[in-house]
Amino acid sequence: MAHSSLHPTLTAEVSDAEAAQRLRAIGQRITRLRVAVFKTLLAAEQPLSHPELQQRLEASETGAVDRVSLYRNLEWLVQTGLAHRITADDRIWRFSAHRDETATQHPHFHCVACRQVFCLPESSVPTPPLPADYSMIEMELVVNGVCAQCGKEAPKKASQH
Repeated sequence: MAHSSLHPTLTAEVSDAEAAQRLRAIGQRITRLRVAVFKTLLAAEQPLSHPELQQRLEASETGAVDRVSLYRNLEWLVQTGLAHRITADDRIWRFSAHRDETATQHPHFHCVACRQVFCLPESSVPTPPLPADYSMIEMELVVNGVCAQCGKEAPKKASQH
């Protein structure tokens, strides 16, 4: 179930050359799988889980993808700052590419009915004041609720917490 109305501008086609250029810009080695994974994340309409990403890659020209190699490439993208990892209350990691170099931390929305997660890049969350000698590496905020599509389909479908 696609919810493309939430982020209609994020589903554009991304070329191999564009994905490779973004990888080259950070001075890292370019591999076919790195380009394919990053390209797929850039083109995704929402954050993808490891199995969802593997399924998309294997349905593309990439073909069969080793699970461990995919996981390592996802971790590498997160470590280099080209992607971020989101964990909702279902404890499934989902990955999303930073679509531009000025990407900031932002909240995410997790639909408890369809279990999809959406980036909310237009929303900003202030950094809480930290005690002296503390430094923030990252901040994660996930809003759990019912997306517009699921709300139209069956308002009582969402689980109550």
